[in-house]
Amino acid sequence: MANFLDDNLNQSVFLDINYLEVLGENTFEFCLYQLITHQLDLTEFTRRYKNKSVGRKAYPPALLLRVIFYAYYRGITSSRAIERNCKTDLKFMSLASGRTPHFTTISDFASSHCDEIKDLFHKLLMICCKSGLVGKEHFAIDGCKLPSDASKEWSGTHADMKKKSIKLQKSAERIVNNHLLNDSEKSDGDKKKELQTVDTLIKNANKIDEFLDRNEKRMGVGRKKNEVQSNITDNESTKMTTSKGTIQGYNCQTASDEKHQIVIAAQAVGIGQDQTALKPMIEEIKNQLGESVLSKGALLTADTGYSSEANMKYVFTENINAVIPDNNFRQRDPKFSESESVKKHKAHRQKTRKDKSKGKLIFPASDFTVNKEAKICVCPNGHEMMYHGDHFVISNKRYLRFKSYLKNCRACPLQSKCMRKPVNEHGRQVSFVVDADQSTSYLDLMRKKIDSVAGKKDYAKRMWTIEPVFGNITSNKRLNKLGLRGKAKVTCQWMMFCMVHNIEKLWRYGDVKYAEGVA
Repeated sequence: MANFLDDNLNQSVFLDINYLEVLGENTFEFCLYQLITHQLDLTEFTRRYKNKSVGRKAYPPALLLRVIFYAYYRGITSSRAIERNCKTDLKFMSLASGRTPHFTTISDFASSHCDEIKDLFHKLLMICCKSGLVGKEHFAIDGCKLPSDASKEWSGTHADMKKKSIKLQKSAERIVNNHLLNDSEKSDGDKKKELQTVDTLIKNANKIDEFLDRNEKRMGVGRKKNEVQSNITDNESTKMTTSKGTIQGYNCQTASDEKHQIVIAAQAVGIGQDQTALKPMIEEIKNQLGESVLSKGALLTADTGYSSEANMKYVFTENINAVIPDNNFRQRDPKFSESESVKKHKAHRQKTRKDKSKGKLIFPASDFTVNKEAKICVCPNGHEMMYHGDHFVISNKRYLRFKSYLKNCRACPLQSKCMRKPVNEHGRQVSFVVDADQSTSYLDLMRKKIDSVAGKKDYAKRMWTIEPVFGNITSNKRLNKLGLRGKAKVTCQWMMFCMVHNIEKLWRYGDVKYAEGVA
């Protein structure tokens, strides 16, 4: 017969557990414990507590920080899941000193200490600097677009929202009218469902109307200042297009150091474009590491999303050694322009353009005869065009513009080869460069810099400086959605994940004795 060990779950045991020993000696948990408990000054967190003489005892900030940071390290963002782990997971129990904070306590702490988290981020960064993890020779800036706790279905301009409100009210009225006409033919269950639907429609319409009354139109940051879509659930978030589709969320701007990819600056913005974030991120780098950190020849890199005339003027006038390419820098590089992938991309774009124009290839501006001095232009059919002015400036270049007379275009036999769309309000328009603006084009200065051998070599460093940060946070730590609303709270959550990233780097590559507080 077989002889097995006892297998009985219906028994009681006593375990001798030392929470500190559970954490181990050279683990992330122990490094986290030593940093939060012994290294970092948490005075800013304790100032808001006023329960010395009245009220129940509060959970220590160090305890809650240890639990939240370890949860983020494990890819857990739900406060309910954190509470559950504090009851069932031995590592969580050890970091929580055997306490089981309620999920509301955890959630409130994580979302209500934004200023304190920013102060803690700076203090942790200083420890990373003292441990030799920050080289201060090359910084890279980039943005990570993440969805937040906001519904894109509740986005739109004020005019769109007003139309939606009216539509909801009309739908409710239609259901009520049908209900009154066919009341006797319906069961009690159907009547109840209809009334619930009407109640929901009216509540949603009132929700939209209240939002429109309380909030002004949200304007864009471009030159034209056009209205952009607002959002009822989180009006500081924005609708952005990503490789995974359209999302409603935030653009998490991040700057990291090349030596060990330590995050040195982080903030969330409710704008999908990166251009407006360059100057604030540079200012944040200076706030974290000192005003002179970028004036000592340190390299700053960013991708094409940050390229604009205003941004290039800023970095050149501030004497910042920046390498920020324009959208066409790959096309000017023979290594890329002659590659098969680029050729396929060009062929695809050309085919797409032809499809959009229904296969039409119209006369280019070079087929028009122009005398710039006399300001005369003749179309391919021999008709003189109307001079429209020379005050049009695009990218520091001044243009002459001509328009064909409407009567000439309507009767022209070459109309199908000259106009993509049927003649409607005006005839064909063409523009010609008069001269370039003699003032300095900072975009051209940056183009010369990025096209140089040294510029290409410097820009190549950007990839391994900033991209691993996003890979670690979004893939390893599984942050695929921000769980809070409002720019301040989202920035707080993103900074906490960046701090977890920095603590992990400190644990793996830093001065362990210093990080653990060992003399």
